[in-house]
Amino acid sequence: MVLENDPTTAPQKLAEESSLKVYTTLLEWIKSHGGNLHENVHLSSDDQRGTHLRVKCEGVPTNTHIIKTPIATSLSYFNVIDYSVGEVQFPAHGVNFPPVFVEKVGPEEAAIFFLVGQYLREAESFWYPYFRTLPQPGSLTTLPYYQGEEDLEWLEGTSLASARQQKIALLQNKYQRSHSELRKSGSGDAEKYSWDLYLWASTIFFSRAFSAKVLSGVIPELELPEENVSVLLPFLDISNHRPLAKVEWRAGKESIDFVVLEHVGAEQEIANNYGPRNNEQLMMNYGFCLAENPCDYRTVGLRAPPGSPLQIAREQQKRLFPDSSNDAEDPYYVFSVFYPLLSPDIPMEHSIFSPALFNAVSVLAANQRELETLEVSKHEIRVSDIYENSRAAIAAISQIIIELITHIVRLRVSGPEESKQPENLKQTHAKIYRDSQIRLSETALVIAAWTLQRARLHGLQGGWDETKQLLNNHMARISPGKFPQEVQSRTQVRILERPSLLTSSGELFTLPESLALLSVEIQTPLQECLKTISTTASRRISALRGIPQEASPFRFPLFACFVIAAHTTTRHNHSLPSGQRQRASPLPPRLSQWANFLLTHYPPPPSDVAWALEDEDDEALLSEFNEVLERMRERNTDALFSNLEPFITGVQGDDDDDDDDDDDAWWLSPNWLRWAWMMTEQECVQAPEDPLALLNSDGSGSGNVMLSTETYLYIPRE
Repeated sequence: MVLENDPTTAPQKLAEESSLKVYTTLLEWIKSHGGNLHENVHLSSDDQRGTHLRVKCEGVPTNTHIIKTPIATSLSYFNVIDYSVGEVQFPAHGVNFPPVFVEKVGPEEAAIFFLVGQYLREAESFWYPYFRTLPQPGSLTTLPYYQGEEDLEWLEGTSLASARQQKIALLQNKYQRSHSELRKSGSGDAEKYSWDLYLWASTIFFSRAFSAKVLSGVIPELELPEENVSVLLPFLDISNHRPLAKVEWRAGKESIDFVVLEHVGAEQEIANNYGPRNNEQLMMNYGFCLAENPCDYRTVGLRAPPGSPLQIAREQQKRLFPDSSNDAEDPYYVFSVFYPLLSPDIPMEHSIFSPALFNAVSVLAANQRELETLEVSKHEIRVSDIYENSRAAIAAISQIIIELITHIVRLRVSGPEESKQPENLKQTHAKIYRDSQIRLSETALVIAAWTLQRARLHGLQGGWDETKQLLNNHMARISPGKFPQEVQSRTQVRILERPSLLTSSGELFTLPESLALLSVEIQTPLQECLKTISTTASRRISALRGIPQEASPFRFPLFACFVIAAHTTTRHNHSLPSGQRQRASPLPPRLSQWANFLLTHYPPPPSDVAWALEDEDDEALLSEFNEVLERMRERNTDALFSNLEPFITGVQGDDDDDDDDDDDAWWLSPNWLRWAWMMTEQECVQAPEDPLALLNSDGSGSGNVMLSTETYLYIPRE
């Protein structure tokens, strides 16, 4: 299997001719045992595809049997044990292991050692024509063959670096155990079965073998093991991989047939389909990957920390559904924008971030209120999507954006310098893999940033024309030429064709945006009050010195205190006779609903007990802040607080308590301020400020991309 080689040279031309010759010899050998190649298909070879099959001028229709590989030429564990069924035999062809060895190591290892034994027989082996077409020991490109520093440099920072080490350790452990058993069994030529040959043979099986089900035409189903038995089928493994190619293998009584299930035109290549494998799987198993792999996706390493809500929920899931397959961690994936295997009704975010990933991050980002709505079913763990729970989804998107940016930067800075080019086939495929991983995260970042942008944009009507204009503006922020046109178009289609998990826009607010929700008559006095409080506190409290109002940790607690006070005033006024009622509430319906929501989930503080925060540093800061507020209230310079009294003359606690002079009823009393501090800690979202900035950097690998975040107040839509 070859997809790309170095530029063609004269020796390579000779190699291509030699490759065609050995494959022609293999074809003749296959035919001599009853096999065949369709008459309208021929062998071809070039530097891009290696030796492959190509259709002649007539083309081939759907349901055409392209290759017939005789069962007699197959190589598997059944040859190891000299198996026979009826008139069909699977001879050992001169390589006979002691039965005790086969029993000790099992079918998979026995077949690998059998392949080594046959390879050692050279021209005397029954499969010699087949072995001549295989890549030879040392020439393979799978991960264990990345050995030198120059090769390994291309894997740095990717998941393949650790996967390679794990793969080598696993294979070495298997080899040592099996080789030890071979020596113990009394085999006289055990030393010939070297590590290098074992690595080669195991790679051949991993990269070329078929499931034992291809022999179901001759071997009874009860005798076909589900696992650990693979079958090599000479010549049938010649075709290159093309994702989504429509093909199948049909088991017969005399042969295994390779059948195309689609029309293949003249001069087109006959491709195989290894399944919907991503580039990591292709690199792991076959030693190559595809620059434009529609089935590509990336596995995200996410674990549930001990004692976390996610870990507790997973344990609950196992208890509730003991028969479900929840023993392993859920698969957490980031998909390519071209990924084809999606349910037609799946939301946009889930089409890029697997539901398991998105739900898991949502649970980890959920506050205590949202965790009370946690839904644990047989197949998923998720935060309920009721009215006030979009905060968890927005927080999840924010965390995912941070992971994507971290992944992109890590790959940019860890590999070879941008100007360095691959020097061999292994490095070429490693570069393709690196580039495809970066591209995958970059396109996912565009979509995640779109969702976050919608959470930040206020006043949207949600019309189609408005959405398209916003999307055009969104895409315009990406450097021209950053993505190929096909990738950019597909990314836009993915956004437009599927509904978002966020049914509402504009739910994250800065302080100025929060103030803008209030009626015009109250905005100026409240803004002036909050600004004066912030400025005074920053002068008198060392921990706040130099912090502007827009970054003050008290900006949202102060705003929340006013909203609750104004909302309580309105409720108090409604309980009075009509003649005694004061002016209408300054709160719009959205803030009134939000205030009701807050008081429902965060009960008002007591009036007879002084609250204290659990965190000692926070409590010390709030104590200092309270002292500043008390001094300011006593002085009430320029009627700072009295200007707000017409809007908040009601009490914030019990409606039956009419003592407006009670300090506990003051809208900035110590208890209410602590209540607002704890509440806003739960209801705020920390999100990246400019996620797309990374896509406008030069990509040179400098890594000088600052990831700045902003804290926003979550106010759900009505």
